Amino acid sequence: MAQFPLIDQASLVMIPGAYKEGKIYSQLPTDGSGDFTYTRGTDTATRVNENGLIEKGYENTLLQSNNWAQSDSQYEITGGEAGYDGTNDAWLVNKLAAAYFSKDALVLTGVMTISFYAKAGSLDRIFVFIGGDAARFDLTNGTAVSAGGNSVSQNIELVSGTTDWYRCSIVLNKTSTQNLLIKPQNSSNQDVTGTIYIQDAQLNQGLVAYPYLETTTVPVYAGLTDNMPRLDYTDATCPSLLLEPSRTNLIKQSEWMGGLTLQEISVDVDNTVSPEGYANVSKITSLNISSKITNSGIPYVAGTTYTFSAWVKNIDASTVQFLWYDGSSNRVYKENEVNTETFTRISFSFTPSNTISGQIQIARDLPAGQSFYVYGAQLEAGSYPTSYIPTYGSTQTRGAEVMTSDTSSFGITDEFTLFIDTDAVSVEGTLLNAMDDLRWYVQLNNRYRFYKTSDRIYISNNITIDDRTKIALKITASECKTFVDGVLDSTISLTTPFASFDSIYRNTQTKLKDNLNQILLFPTALTDSECIALTTI
Repeated sequence: MAQFPLIDQASLVMIPGAYKEGKIYSQLPTDGSGDFTYTRGTDTATRVNENGLIEKGYENTLLQSNNWAQSDSQYEITGGEAGYDGTNDAWLVNKLAAAYFSKDALVLTGVMTISFYAKAGSLDRIFVFIGGDAARFDLTNGTAVSAGGNSVSQNIELVSGTTDWYRCSIVLNKTSTQNLLIKPQNSSNQDVTGTIYIQDAQLNQGLVAYPYLETTTVPVYAGLTDNMPRLDYTDATCPSLLLEPSRTNLIKQSEWMGGLTLQEISVDVDNTVSPEGYANVSKITSLNISSKITNSGIPYVAGTTYTFSAWVKNIDASTVQFLWYDGSSNRVYKENEVNTETFTRISFSFTPSNTISGQIQIARDLPAGQSFYVYGAQLEAGSYPTSYIPTYGSTQTRGAEVMTSDTSSFGITDEFTLFIDTDAVSVEGTLLNAMDDLRWYVQLNNRYRFYKTSDRIYISNNITIDDRTKIALKITASECKTFVDGVLDSTISLTTPFASFDSIYRNTQTKLKDNLNQILLFPTALTDSECIALTTI
């Protein structure tokens, strides 16, 4: 704050930094009276975090996740054993008969990963069976193989800092309620008596096991959860507050391309790391030049613009081709020479002329034997791509974001200065964003305009927003001045003094994307030179 001396004169200072669910803290005032409340209301949103990785919410929906107690003629399972994490929360599983022990009533809702931690005892293999799919885990050699059914993948990973504890996981694509059945075996895969150790089970959406969350009687959520403000670090070392409209990802499987309709193509999961920082990427390999992956049944509306996007990384493909198809004769191709070293987000837009059930096709006519990676496929109604909305078997909607701060105690009368530092604004159509008696009006072509709501008097000219724009709105009893990027932009006479207002309110609704770097509110009209200094990039 020392680099901006004028901040000491402000009644309200919001520079994105400290936050929690439902709240963005103001730097001034420090008593909490200027804090912004924040709502979004869904857990499908993502952001780019300070490490440059996509961050999203995740969960453990498996209840009583570390309660394995059992004592009968088939198993004796007792707690208090040394675990992988330095606790005594592990369980000794003593197998007495050729049977399974279980975690019951797991609700599967698409692509989900089931995981648990295990260590060899007198037995060193574990057979897992769930809903017809099976996998076998070797707790000596650290290998995992499919043992029947049609699971997406299985994985075993040595726990860091240990030599004998492994995290075992199996990825399924099912919509049903199933029991997780586990059976220890010997190195010859035989059902003999003996022991293993087990700890901490988890069921989460997606292609990987996320960091473990302990549950008892209800699911537990972590990461970017409901109503968590999105401080986004895309292309920046300092965060901005990402505010976006409500959008729906119409692609039903955004990460697991194998869950869509395949033609002459194979899809696998390997250890390639995605822009999220996990090995949750679909590896696409063509089996024939007539290859394609199809997401059908998309409800296109005539005259509505749609945008498709995905992160793509090449292996050995000459080009990667995407196709929008409206089900009749209209097609739009996007051919991309993909980056060979890093994931690149590609996008293209199209506007159907008919209301119809259509398609998106991925890897259209890829030459046989060529491969590439895809992560985060997204199709949304809108002229530009918004932040990633993950899906695991059904479409998902991210809610519009709203933030507001109560300014009633600041003594704002007919003179004040409002400062907004914003960048990368995208607008579709027009909408109003209330600030009590003061509103800021967003138009096409990324333009701001401010006006007084009581008599609909415009108090500024159009202000074009480019990559980064600093705006000062200076109000006196007789005039309004706007300063944009260090220059006086407009001067407008006011026939009546501007009334006081009691809140600052920002609502993205369905048409506006905004990246806010700062909001400052001064209870006085700053001098012209101060406004110029404040807005100079």
